Amino acid sequence: MQCFFMRLLTACLFSFLVSVSVAAETEEGFTPLFNGKDLTGWKQAGGKAKYSVDGGTIVGTVNDEKKNSFLCTEKSFENFILKLEYKFDTPFDSGVQVRSAVKNGDTVFGYQCQINPALFTGAVWDEARRNFWFSPSPMYGKKSNFKDEELQNKISASEKKEDWNELTIQCIGPNVRTWLNGTPVADFMDTMDDSGFIGLQVHATKEPGQIRWRNIRIRELPSTPWIPFFKDKQFVDLEIKPVGTWEFENDEIVRASTPDKEPRDGLVLSKQVYDNFAARVSFQCSSGNSGLYFRAEEVDKPYWLKGFQCEICDNAATAGLWEVQGRGWVYKPPQDNIKNLDPKGWNDVAITAVGDRLVTELNGKMIVDKNDPKCAKSGKTGLQLHGGGNQGYKFKRYEIKPIPKELVELMVR
Repeated sequence: MQCFFMRLLTACLFSFLVSVSVAAETEEGFTPLFNGKDLTGWKQAGGKAKYSVDGGTIVGTVNDEKKNSFLCTEKSFENFILKLEYKFDTPFDSGVQVRSAVKNGDTVFGYQCQINPALFTGAVWDEARRNFWFSPSPMYGKKSNFKDEELQNKISASEKKEDWNELTIQCIGPNVRTWLNGTPVADFMDTMDDSGFIGLQVHATKEPGQIRWRNIRIRELPSTPWIPFFKDKQFVDLEIKPVGTWEFENDEIVRASTPDKEPRDGLVLSKQVYDNFAARVSFQCSSGNSGLYFRAEEVDKPYWLKGFQCEICDNAATAGLWEVQGRGWVYKPPQDNIKNLDPKGWNDVAITAVGDRLVTELNGKMIVDKNDPKCAKSGKTGLQLHGGGNQGYKFKRYEIKPIPKELVELMVR
């Protein structure tokens, strides 16, 4: 009889500990993604590594796997703060996917927060797509492991090799940030992915490896949708300055041109003023020079605006930052930026402006990431055709993603 009560007491204690783990931090607005008992709400993709539940933890086990495996949430998430704890039973290469998806039937791709004591835990890799590191910034764009001893030592000092560690991943608009046990690791802007599933990865390896995750919870944040300026053959919230021709070629493409002897700029300009946001457009150049204006102010000049311009052209200066009626080049890309440009096809350029931080992208690669205390903090956005020459461009997918103040405060904390 005594043994029966001891078993009953042990079972009750185990159940209590699991429920405490699952319910942790829900009072702060977090919702558990793992119920502590089974894999309800999750599904496997990619490889065939084993995922199981043991003692209120999800266990990922790998041994001689040829393909990366992922345990993915059935639900997709846009803006959020994700927190979880992990511990290795047998160290190897692991990670957490966020805003991810599946292509070609079973290949998971998207942002992966690295978990690997031998590398940069908390660094972010673009899994099965662009195949480079986003951040920490010294690693940006590199396919091989970048050795930054000071940063590596700081991260390693915060990581507990044989105990539980807490990983925090925050995704807001174009911004992704990570922390390991409270130590900041990654912080980058990228406008490619807005939402997707969360996945627990075990990397393909010939050697045995095992990791545990627990206390997986999420705090969902308000949505920040893209708002189109071109829609149904209409210019939405835009005015056209009386220079040049702006006309829809079809439902989504605008053909823009100015004559050879026109000294004034051609412009489509937002009616609203924006402070913190991301903006992007796809363009195709046949001749001349253009730009994506942001945080700009109207002036009675042939160029109509003063303020920032994300350069659009057919050379290496594309995605550089020029300040009209101001400092001129704030950042001019190096000549090797030309390799990021398709001079005959469609190109994507984006700008993110949050406080003093200005980030530009060209075809999925960051070109500028600059803190500029002198920058204007708000203004209009617009597309420009430079005066003084024959200008010919096509534009599509011109849109903006405003970021409200309460989310900006989380992005800069």
